[in-house]
Amino acid sequence: MVFLSKSASVIHDLRYDHLCEDKRRKLAPITICITGAAGRIAYSLIQSLAKGDVFGHEQLLVLHLLDIEQSKEAMEGVAMEIEDMASHVVEKCVITTSIKEALSGADVAVLIASVPHLPGMERKDLLKANVRIFKETGETLEQVAKRSIKVLVVANPCNTNALICMEYAPSIPRHQFTGLSMLDHNRTLAQLALKIGATTDEVSNVVVWGNHSATMYPDISHAIVHKIGEVVRPASHLVSNEWARDTLMKSVRTRYAEVMKRRGMTTMSTGKAIADHLKYWTRGTPLGQFVSMAVPSDGTYGIVKGVFYSFPVQVNKYGDIRVVADLDINEFSREMINNSYTELQSEAEEALALAELM
Repeated sequence: MVFLSKSASVIHDLRYDHLCEDKRRKLAPITICITGAAGRIAYSLIQSLAKGDVFGHEQLLVLHLLDIEQSKEAMEGVAMEIEDMASHVVEKCVITTSIKEALSGADVAVLIASVPHLPGMERKDLLKANVRIFKETGETLEQVAKRSIKVLVVANPCNTNALICMEYAPSIPRHQFTGLSMLDHNRTLAQLALKIGATTDEVSNVVVWGNHSATMYPDISHAIVHKIGEVVRPASHLVSNEWARDTLMKSVRTRYAEVMKRRGMTTMSTGKAIADHLKYWTRGTPLGQFVSMAVPSDGTYGIVKGVFYSFPVQVNKYGDIRVVADLDINEFSREMINNSYTELQSEAEEALALAELM
């Protein structure tokens, strides 16, 4: 059944009265808010959510889809497609142009919407526009969101956007804000696997350090290769330093531009990266393995407390994130880590100053 509310939303009730009811009611519904919901990245993500790939096949979902008024009709089309998927996990889909309505009651918020870099736009203008969006989002989280909400910022510059959002929602614990570095993590993992003739599930513990920018540092010095029937080997023994520090780094840092030049979008890989991030955050990382997430620093590795920085992390089954703090850092890695930190610190200071003036 579909009905229009008096507010700026449309609710699509997808509950089944008789199919697999006992099994589907094992886990109470959780509410997922997605901003920029009419866009291509959200479209890719929603498919994984609706198939049960992210939160599990017994976890019911309520989707709150948010976008601007001009995109309301497109969101209605997305909601219709969700219906047509006959998903066994999506219980209800709410589309809205009200950020308060979208965030109210949400257990997870995936913040994709932002102002894109337009031709002729100065960097400071872009930063100012997105600071305004994420200050407002943080203030709204503070007003209406659950104190237990998990917030994933995807929109770039995601590290700084996440910082602004967190600063303006002070009553929500800081460890419940994260930024997306999983796309760069997956790119690093894939390039390494291709280089050594392995599958991606035979390689683990790559790290992407720092900012989601040209200073990010894809690091394989802690990665291991664990093929079935073979001795576990350090990945660094299978490639040259030149490849790791030149070819790989350049490939990961420029991958977005290379894909955009050929296709004009990177929605499939970004949607998969968001899904991976959410799955690890809510269901835990594999035993003995770590992944990359941008989180507020606790001072580990010399990164000043509070700066949003991509670190190697492990997550337990309760969703608690822990930065892996005991990795040996060689001289080259230290230089790369510090370079990205310097950039992030400068960007953060500028963004916070802009937010104060708004």
